[in-house]
Amino acid sequence: DADVEKQMLHLAISRLGEREKRIISLRYGLKDGREYTQKEVADMMGISQSYISRLEKRIICQLHADMEKMA
Repeated sequence: DADVEKQMLHLAISRLGEREKRIISLRYGLKDGREYTQKEVADMMGISQSYISRLEKRIICQLHADMEKMA
């Protein structure tokens, strides 16, 4: 069910560290509906776009693993 998956995703996101939550929230518009590019997020956080890319991949893998455990 889509609602259950959405709840599981929100729970998994809530378990992330503050930096990881901020990256995912900005990249996917979870706060204000605006989806920022990796470059925009990198500039906001004072780190490189390539590092944001690596972090984002790691965060998505972590979220996927957490959701698998909940299923």
